[in-house]
Amino acid sequence: MTMTPRCNTRKAPGQAYMPLIPSKRTILKVFTSSDTIGVEVAGAVKNVIAIAAGICEGLGLGTNSMAALVTRGCSEMRRLALNMGASPITLSGLSGVGDTFLTCFGPLSRNRNVGVRLGKGETLESILSSSRQVAEGVTTAEALVGMLLNQYNGVSQEDNKEINVYATRAAALYPILFGVRAILEGRITPQEGVEALLAMPPREEN
Repeated sequence: MTMTPRCNTRKAPGQAYMPLIPSKRTILKVFTSSDTIGVEVAGAVKNVIAIAAGICEGLGLGTNSMAALVTRGCSEMRRLALNMGASPITLSGLSGVGDTFLTCFGPLSRNRNVGVRLGKGETLESILSSSRQVAEGVTTAEALVGMLLNQYNGVSQEDNKEINVYATRAAALYPILFGVRAILEGRITPQEGVEALLAMPPREEN
């Protein structure tokens, strides 16, 4: 059985399609949403989180660590999407945590598999050159970091490589997104990325 959201900027048109979709004796279940921001942001960020989940797998950290990382990744997704005007309902639904869980834990996930290979010591160049599929999280990580640096610090995309990613306000709020980007750039190793997350000061869960 497959469940999928259908997004439309207006509520009524989305509902108008529902009678056209069989509701009995089918393996496809469709839910509608008018939250295009939430659907689009979640669809982008989950690919970066999946790379991080794959890195956990590649490092052999186990399912407990991976579950914790994905949970905190969803928290970063929620924070970013809500700041952009998304609905929290979307982020806790199929387009949010639902698609994130599939992408992070599914064995066929392109982005997860990139992370697994990074965690096992392969270089990004080697991974991309030997893959026939596109892992969107690689370029998405760069775009997200550029956007967040500009939003919180007024730093341009061109200046990203000159900044210590763990010394900015944005990185403190989005340590997984920034950490994945630093690993992809080769500025830190996967192991160093994990150590940086663990070295962050204790705080109340949010």
